[in-house]
Amino acid sequence: MNYETIKTELRKKGYSMSMIADALGCTPVNVHQVCQGKNNSYRVAKAVATTLELTVNDVFPTSYQDVQNFPTSRAERVDALKQRLAS
Repeated sequence: MNYETIKTELRKKGYSMSMIADALGCTPVNVHQVCQGKNNSYRVAKAVATTLELTVNDVFPTSYQDVQNFPTSRAERVDALKQRLAS
């Protein structure tokens, strides 16, 4: 999807990129840049796709193909990594 299509589809569902930014606790500029392909953030891309009730690959088919969805949070993975590196 291109930027204008994403914006239009969000509007049809009653959402905006600013609302996604508020929900994520990031700036609207960040969301806009991800949607324009100027910046990469899987977290933002996933939020946009979830809002559109699509997959990340449906919305951003070329940007996040190799990204894995981990079953644990980033904080949990960082803690586990700290433990591994401490030994």
